Amino acid sequence: MNLARLLKNLARDLRYGQFLGGVKKTPFGDTGAYDTANSDYAALEEIFADELPQASVLVDVGCGKGRVLNYWLSRFPGSRIVGIELDPEVASETAKRLSRYRNVEIRCGDACQLLPPETTLVYMFNPFSEPVMKGFLAAVRSCARASRRNIRIVYYNPMHVNVFKEAHHCSVSSRSLRAPHHGLYVIDVQAETD
Repeated sequence: MNLARLLKNLARDLRYGQFLGGVKKTPFGDTGAYDTANSDYAALEEIFADELPQASVLVDVGCGKGRVLNYWLSRFPGSRIVGIELDPEVASETAKRLSRYRNVEIRCGDACQLLPPETTLVYMFNPFSEPVMKGFLAAVRSCARASRRNIRIVYYNPMHVNVFKEAHHCSVSSRSLRAPHHGLYVIDVQAETD
């Protein structure tokens, strides 16, 4: 990352309490979880350029230190925001840092079991392995069917997008970003299949 981008990320992070850069090794690698990393604000600007409905429930799976949550707070302040993080230490630090925001909730544990039923949009930065991703897709599908509404997944750095491409109830499209960033897929998980 170049110095200018690093400084921009630092400035935006500090608005919400502290610098969030760096990678934290996960103690849960044996469960299929990947290390904690952060999405770049410049990428988030492109990824979430479109407006979202005011009643959106935004869920960051593998929220880590909460940079995406910071971005959503600035971009979609009226939305309910949920971060799901497996690592209790990281989840606790993030919850404490964002505790003054009533519309933010941090859940600690397995994303397959903690997805809010009213979820409308899920963001993921490659949080876990392919077997876990299959279980997560089943949880999202169950949530979509129960709520009778489609759920959109924004999958950045999509290492296991084939899980969604192979599912008949998913509509998968690739998106290009202007700056040199990771790949991006937008997946609509259908509540009903025709």
